[in-house]
Amino acid sequence: MKKIIMILVTILFMLCAAVPCFAEAAWTEDVPRLRMEQQKKEYRTPQGQVCIVTDYSRLTLLNAEAFPALAKRLEETHNREWKYNLEDDARESYDRAVELKKYRPEDYMYFLLEERVWLNHVDRNIMSLYVEFYQNRGGAHPNIDIRSYNFDPATGNFITLDDVLASGKRNEFREKFVKPALEKFKTERQLFYYDNYKTIVDDLFQRDYAGEPPLTWTWGEEGITMHFPPDTLAPSVVGAVEAFIPFKGNENLFNKKFLK
Repeated sequence: MKKIIMILVTILFMLCAAVPCFAEAAWTEDVPRLRMEQQKKEYRTPQGQVCIVTDYSRLTLLNAEAFPALAKRLEETHNREWKYNLEDDARESYDRAVELKKYRPEDYMYFLLEERVWLNHVDRNIMSLYVEFYQNRGGAHPNIDIRSYNFDPATGNFITLDDVLASGKRNEFREKFVKPALEKFKTERQLFYYDNYKTIVDDLFQRDYAGEPPLTWTWGEEGITMHFPPDTLAPSVVGAVEAFIPFKGNENLFNKKFLK
């Protein structure tokens, strides 16, 4: 009898230990699971030298059957677009890249067109991706562009800034949160902005509201970050500029649907 009780107790402990695993597995199936694979392609001169390298992140869902609309949207709005854009860019740049190799035959001298994606946040309501596009065409300084994709996992539709903000909070968000956060970023990093940077911010917010997507932002665990690419609010040498607005203490600013 004692032996049977010990066996039952052992089985009970094993089941209790397994419950968190089962719960975690069930939870992860409720959110998209993203795989990112770099797609690298080399273009060569007639002499066989590498003159252009393109590289972009191909995005696929491991559980695409649970999120078919999102899987389709990632393929259409990211994978196909970046593959086409980089191939088209490489064709247009080929002659200049070949010319560069005549004067700079070193192996490391080639045009580099590279797109990288980072998964900033994902849950049942939003998938937020940060995108950086690096272009080096043999000049003194590379060009860097920053973008973002914010998707509704269920529908695959883009989520806008107005979607994640509480109703009527756009102007307050810009004036009382974004601009002070930009000042804080400038002070902490000891940067300098263009004199009219606040006017530029106003213009970006106005155009974004009109249906264009000039504003770049990502959703995170602790807050929302507005990203401004180099040469937007400050000279290129300053780099990208960010404004971070935390959720904690500012819950009324955001749509409660997106807050945990």
